[in-house]
Amino acid sequence: MKFKVKPSQKENWRYIAFELVTTGVFVDQDVVKAITAANLRLYGEIGTSEENLWLIEFDKEKQRGILRCSHKAQQKVLAALTAITKINEQDVVFNVRGVSGTIKKATDKYLK
Repeated sequence: MKFKVKPSQKENWRYIAFELVTTGVFVDQDVVKAITAANLRLYGEIGTSEENLWLIEFDKEKQRGILRCSHKAQQKVLAALTAITKINEQDVVFNVRGVSGTIKKATDKYLK
């Protein structure tokens, strides 16, 4: 017998559209490592695991992307993004363009 998860028990996600302001070019692995390191520094392993972070997409030409997190941890993730100042020894600024409840809205409204 399959058990279905009730809609009230499903995880609610927030999608954070961001842009990197930098002179260098980064790939998605560099961005993931920087975000993970910043979260571990600020919140430790337990706090980072509660955020359920996932990089949905990253355009390396425009240096823009979408990051998924738990709706309960949205403010913690935004704080961690502002704490990132360097990736691969190059100065960088995370410019958060907006937060949305769906990927489509985040892409249409903030990344185009």
